[in-house]
Amino acid sequence: MDSKLTAQFKCPPQQQEVMIARLPIYNIHMDVIGYELLLQPPDGNDKKANPTAATAQVIASTILAFGFGQSVNNRKAFINVTRAFIDIITEIKLPPHQVVLCLPENAAVDSQLIAKLNVLRSLRYGLSIGGLANLKDKRLLPIANIFRVDVKRLDAKKLDQLTKFLRGYKNLNLQALKIDTTEECSTYCDMGFDYLQGHFLGKPSANISRSLTTNKLAILQLLATVHNPDTSIQDLERLISCDASLSYKLIKLVNASFFGVPHEVDSIKQAIVLLGRDEIRKWVSLLALSGMSTAPGAIMEIAILRAKTCELLAQKVGLKQEIFFTVGMFSALDILMKQPIETILASLPLNDKIKAAILERQGTLGDALTCALAIENAQWSGINFENLSHTDISDLSRQAIQWTENTLSQF
Repeated sequence: MDSKLTAQFKCPPQQQEVMIARLPIYNIHMDVIGYELLLQPPDGNDKKANPTAATAQVIASTILAFGFGQSVNNRKAFINVTRAFIDIITEIKLPPHQVVLCLPENAAVDSQLIAKLNVLRSLRYGLSIGGLANLKDKRLLPIANIFRVDVKRLDAKKLDQLTKFLRGYKNLNLQALKIDTTEECSTYCDMGFDYLQGHFLGKPSANISRSLTTNKLAILQLLATVHNPDTSIQDLERLISCDASLSYKLIKLVNASFFGVPHEVDSIKQAIVLLGRDEIRKWVSLLALSGMSTAPGAIMEIAILRAKTCELLAQKVGLKQEIFFTVGMFSALDILMKQPIETILASLPLNDKIKAAILERQGTLGDALTCALAIENAQWSGINFENLSHTDISDLSRQAIQWTENTLSQF
């Protein structure tokens, strides 16, 4: 056993600035089944760290600094591992049923490795493999759970041949990597892939709808009124009260333990007085957008996480939080409503600074959104805001993840 490696889990470095990114992995229903956990390269650049030490640091950070279950919202953690790391993994207190070990494509396969992986499989660890080398040496195929395919490397004919061959192994689920658009996502779902990974949900579809559905139009009109600074408290109360479903959800939410109100709230007026106008705007917007049945839940999660990340960044440096939350949330309106973001923002009474931040990443608002998007996509060079350290931003990101999970559980 490598004593230096296992020591990292007992005494992780306290002074290093470590950022952990989570890249979601979806099933064909667009539910998040897990996250690939990535460690920021040294000094925030693209130089590769020692892979074994990097894996150790990822797990040390998620377990000791945040909590393993919280880091992946009790979904599966896909962890890139090396041969050396596999040898000591049973010494680490991980929930095996929640961990998928991602073996590199160039792993040297021998009888010792196969024996070790069979032991880990009996302990309920998952195993993900990929690469042409693992097709030539077929010893890993019967014991793996997932086969990763970089769909950008293969043409349609070779991809079809590969998927047909892999379907012969009933134990394998197929995972398509580097999917850029929702159109590509549909194609690979049709080809029989079980899991999908890429930034496709965070980008607007090329197939933009020509008109809004009645439901989306009503939500957009609601957002316009709620965020109009000229809307009086009385009109805001009347607007919310006219929507029975929204009123019920809002009162139920305010009375939940999430808010910890001292006494039961039984009217919209009480809710507005208790929370204040800015908070009511936030929660009415979230409740309204979450009611769009056609949008995958994962998109709503993206929107909320962006919003809370922007808000926490602003809070940390002493800026007005509510407007930052709005920027983060509304930056996802195009993927929620499948409409050009310019068209949507033109119909909302938002000030020019908010629109410039979303459309052009201008100003401090735009900087916060850029940072939130960089965290979302593991674009390390973009993860900065004002004078905050990466340790500060990492802590805020973890808070945003937990807040998002708690919020979604209220809907």
